Amino acid sequence: MKKISIVTSTKYLKSKQYGALIKILQSNNIEYEIVNIDKNTNIKLTNSNLIISVGGDGTALRAMKIAWLSNLPVLNIGSGRIGYLVNSLNDIDFNNTLKDKNFDNNKKRTPIIQNQDENLPAFNEIVIIKNSPTRILDIELEVYDQKVKLRADGVIISTSLGSTAYNYSAGGPIVQTSIESIILTPISPFTKFPRSIVVDSESKLNITIPKKQHYSIQFDGVEEYLSDTKTDEKYLYTLSSRNLEVLGELDIPKLDLFLNQILR
Repeated sequence: MKKISIVTSTKYLKSKQYGALIKILQSNNIEYEIVNIDKNTNIKLTNSNLIISVGGDGTALRAMKIAWLSNLPVLNIGSGRIGYLVNSLNDIDFNNTLKDKNFDNNKKRTPIIQNQDENLPAFNEIVIIKNSPTRILDIELEVYDQKVKLRADGVIISTSLGSTAYNYSAGGPIVQTSIESIILTPISPFTKFPRSIVVDSESKLNITIPKKQHYSIQFDGVEEYLSDTKTDEKYLYTLSSRNLEVLGELDIPKLDLFLNQILR
């Protein structure tokens, strides 16, 4: 192992997990650098072999984007509240396995917008949502060659990994992460529409936003792009054929923990 990039934000620099990780790396004579993501996540690392994030799920999602851009594996360590995308530092046997990178690998496929830059991946969800609280967004969907018109506050395009996030809050289903799928969930639909549609990993979702509408597209709640349509705008969503290597226990995402919290 040549070098590790620790991705975190200022508020986690004094956490117990961060301090413990630094001691482990120093005791193993492993070179590392600190990457602060308070202001920027459009970072491409060229001199690292592994990314380790320290923080919550938000930090994990930012680190996963950097890992995607840098084509590097990532390991997410939790600090603070319970997260569904992070590992406990105590569960990782760094002293015996870090040098050999002997972790359980879990390569996840991620949805990206194919007709835009591949630098915009989403690991939980992509959200298309209206900008005005008093307006309804007109959306045209095409799934399995079937065209449907939807009037709603917006629509969530979620991965199975993100099914316990915004998708769940909007009434969408919880899907085991081992089931590669795309979940389409409307946000406060005005027209009659299924609560959610779950499609297989090979499906393509075509979405058209008719002109003269104001909306934004959000990627994992980390980045947001505003749009003021003068012409119809078309988007194509699909699971990427490219994999992100996530180390540790990302698989589930702690589904048993999630169910325990919402059912108790």
